Parts: sequence; structure tokens; C-alpha cells
Amino acid sequence: MKKYMVYLTAAVCLILAACNNTVEPSTNTGDDSSDFVENQTWNETVTITYDGTAATIGDLPDGVTVKNENGYVTVTSTVKHIAYEVSGSGSGQLNFYSDYKFSLTLSNLSLSCSDGPAVNNQCGKSLYLILEGDNTLSDGSTYTESDEDRKAALFSEGQVIVSGTGSLAITGNYKHAFASDDYIRIRSGELDLAANGSDGIHTNEGVIINGGTVSILAANDGIQCDTSSIVVTGGTVNITSAGDKGLLAYGNIEISGGNITVKSTGKGIKTKSNLIVSDGVISVTASSPVSYLAPAWGGGPGGPGGTGGGPGGDMGGGGGPGNESSGPEGIEAKGTITISGGQIYACAEDDAINSGSDMTITGGYVCGYSTGNDGLDANGNCYIKGGIVYAIGSGSPEVGIDANTEQRKQLYITGGTVVAIGGLENGASVSIKSTSSQWSSNTWYALYSGNDLAFAFLTPSSGGNTLTVCTSSSPSLTSGITVSSGTAIFNGMGNINGTISK
Repeated sequence: MKKYMVYLTAAVCLILAACNNTVEPSTNTGDDSSDFVENQTWNETVTITYDGTAATIGDLPDGVTVKNENGYVTVTSTVKHIAYEVSGSGSGQLNFYSDYKFSLTLSNLSLSCSDGPAVNNQCGKSLYLILEGDNTLSDGSTYTESDEDRKAALFSEGQVIVSGTGSLAITGNYKHAFASDDYIRIRSGELDLAANGSDGIHTNEGVIINGGTVSILAANDGIQCDTSSIVVTGGTVNITSAGDKGLLAYGNIEISGGNITVKSTGKGIKTKSNLIVSDGVISVTASSPVSYLAPAWGGGPGGPGGTGGGPGGDMGGGGGPGNESSGPEGIEAKGTITISGGQIYACAEDDAINSGSDMTITGGYVCGYSTGNDGLDANGNCYIKGGIVYAIGSGSPEVGIDANTEQRKQLYITGGTVVAIGGLENGASVSIKSTSSQWSSNTWYALYSGNDLAFAFLTPSSGGNTLTVCTSSSPSLTSGITVSSGTAIFNGMGNINGTISK
């Protein structure tokens, strides 16, 4: 059940880059006016149009030079307030060396480079990237030697703020698809990233997603931040990680909105610090390569409207009941996990949701489903004070909800609605009504009072023997029901505000 680990807490000093407008992402989530391109002033616009290895350069203001050498275009600027507009189709490279922040509009640009990044920004200031029309970038699988730090098809030394109504498809063949040595903020636009070498998005200082659509297929991590936080306040994020983690941050991961879907062969979401969720919809599936390309459910999740289509089989490769699983975890925080709102569904072979310290749930909808370990596992205390929690453990000695009793920690349930297949950790402190019973697989159950449905849930095909229900009120529990209308949650395994019938 518990993996005996020693956590060494160290004081970490995060030193921001020397760029004056670098902002720590965890305090810069959406309303910093310096990141709004519409609040900037651009005095001059330089146009560049690719045609094969040729490039047509528009009028140049004083202080700006542009050179083209067989498709390798180099822009050098020593003046402020310059905007660049690049379009056309070609092969080569677009390089920027600027003393000041600038904007770059990609307008139906298709650019590929065989021996380096397609776009290489060596300016350490803000790059305002504006998307118009459909754009594509790709780099080479090998790079020529250079003293510069270049590690992505679209690389920037400074922060990158993405906006616009267009799309950008990036193929990273060498390493990452999109990388910055500062932070990346996505405000709008559509990004489709394929990283054949490593990560979809890779930064040093943070990733902030306020809107737009980001789709990532990565050989390694979907999004990785080396020293700071990943913050999501809106937008849609779809990640498929074929080699490691979906989201990885060495700082906090903070989610207060948006729709995030992660499929990973490693950990779905991992932070070396704390996970904080207050809103948004999160769906994580973590499975081994054996079952990676197959649907997580053998028969597809049964949704509202009937009992058919429930889980047809657990994900392959997980440890069986009574065994420690070495498979992937769904969500892991080395620090604390705090959930106050939103919808979270995590399905994994190892622990579905795991915290290195305390786990606290005060609201929202949380489902942790493990086929080889605990549904929810806190290596500190676990506090459930509100919300709806559905936890599925694989079977004894694994449980639905686990706290670190080996280190004299405890599970405390003082509010909300809790359904745990596999039961609760021994010695749990439950101050609300609690009942336990046997349960049937692939069956819809309902907690209801009169005609009011509190929560309906679909059981898995296998799991721990005991079904434990903890509620603040005294609803009735019945099985073998059908569900109609209402709102489907937990990847179709749950329903709220629906109508039930026997």
C-alpha cells in the first residue's frame, strides 16, 4: 500500500532571468497587461515573404537589417516597437536578434528547416506571436553545430505570448516542438504540436494557458516546465504522451479553468511541488505501453441513459489485487494536493491520485480509479470535507482511499459524498454517516433522497470487495438502475442531477 520513501525538503530559490518583464507564472495567470499584445505599440512593420529559398523583404526602418542566405533569413534589430509579418512557403530558417521585445505575425506561413529550428529567436525579451490563417513549422532531425541554445522547431530565449485567431502546426523532429528558456503563455489560437524527439512544450520559467486549443503528441513529456509552475485558467488542452508524462512541473500545477485531457504511458500529471485545482475539467488515463493504444475501457464507459456499455475490462499490465503495481500513476504531487472545485477523473494502473504530503478535498467532483493500487493515496493526512469523491482501489491490501498510517497519518472524512470501492484506510476518522456493503460489477448504483438524485455511479469490472459510502445526509442506495438526463461526469462513470428508474 505505502511505498516507504524519505522526502527531503530543501529550500529552493528560483532566480528569474535578467529580462525585466519576466513574471513568475503562479502570480501571473491572466490579467497582466504587459502580456497583452493589444496594449503594445508598434511603430514600424517589416514584411517577409518566403518563396522556396527566396524571400522578399519589405521596407526596413533604421536600426533593422534583414539578410537572406538561401532561405536562412536573419533579422537584426537595435530599435524598439517593431512588428514583423511573415508569410509564404519555403525551406530555411527564420532567425531573430533583437535588443527589444517585438511582435511576430505568422500569416499562412509554411517553413521547414533541415538542419536546425524553423524559427530561432535569440532575443531574451518578450516575443508576441500572433497567428493568422494556417501555419506550419518543422525542424530537422539533426542540427548543425552552434554556440547558441537551440532545442525546438520553434525556439525562443525570451518569453513567448501566443494570440490570434489562426492555427500553428509544429513538428519537432530533433527534440522539442515549442520551447522557451523563459515562459510561454497561450491566450488564443490553435496549436497542434508533434514532438518526435522529446517534449511538446518545454520551458524553464513556466507555462500559462488562458485560452485557445493546444493538442500535443509527444515522444516524451507533453508539457514540461523545469523550474516553475504550469498554470491553466482556460482553453482546451489535449495531450498524448507516448514516453513519459503528460504535464510535468518542478513548481506548482495550478488549474482554475479549462478542459484538460491527458493520455500517458507514464504519469499523467506530475508536479515536484503542489497541485491546486479550483475549477476546470480534467481527464487523465495512464496505462502501460501494452495497453496504450487500446481504449482504456474494453466496452467503452456506460453513460447516462442505460446500464449497457460499462467497463468491459481493466487496463492491461497493472498489478493484481494484493500486489504493488509498478505501472503509471494518474496524478502525482510530491507536495500537497488541494482540490476545491472542478471535475477530475484519473484512471491508472498504479495510484490514480497520489500526494507526497497532505491531500485536501473541499469541493468539486473527484474520481480516482486504480486497476493495481489505491484510488486516492496520501502520503500525509487525507482530508475530505466536501464535494463528491468516487475512489476505486484494486483489492486488498489496496483500498479506495489511503492515508499514511505507517507514519501516524490519518484519513479524515467530515463532509461531502464519498463512495469508495475497496473501502477506507484502517483507522479512518469518519464523522458523517457511513455504511459498507458488497457490490456488483458493471452495475449502476444511485444515492437518492425521495425523487432527488444525489449521485449515480457505475461500478468497474473488478476491485476491492467492500463498497463504502459516506454522506452528510441519509440517502438511499439502490443498484441495477438506469440513468437519464442529468450531467455525466467521471468519463461516463458518474451522473449528477439525473433521473433514475429501476
